[in-house]
Amino acid sequence: MRLLALGSALRAVCGDQAALGLTFVEEAWTAPKYRLYSVDDTHAALVEDAADGASVRGEIVDLSDERWGKILAMEPPGITQAAVELADGSFVSGAVGDLEQLAGRVRDITAFGDFAAYLEAERGSAGGRGAP
Repeated sequence: MRLLALGSALRAVCGDQAALGLTFVEEAWTAPKYRLYSVDDTHAALVEDAADGASVRGEIVDLSDERWGKILAMEPPGITQAAVELADGSFVSGAVGDLEQLAGRVRDITAFGDFAAYLEAERGSAGGRGAP
């Protein structure tokens, strides 16, 4: 099965997708209609926003059905896997957030372009949250 990795499974974040049971296929960009949110700085989720959305970078990965079940079990409450439209018009499963369920645990990080860039900026900021 194919999945759009957006958060902790990105190569720049996890360092070794194979150790997670994932096989990198290619980088991909979403259609320009999503906002990207950091959830507790450990997960990332998309929320569709046709009016103010942007194109977000992720990575298409292959995974086994067994691994798929484990990934679903690791998602925090408020994140589900759903169809995400890519820039080329195709669809793939990706992490989609429910902002009501995630209230108080999310930060809009769309301006960073992807979760890895956000985490890098956070590490580079002097003890506080960096601005995009």
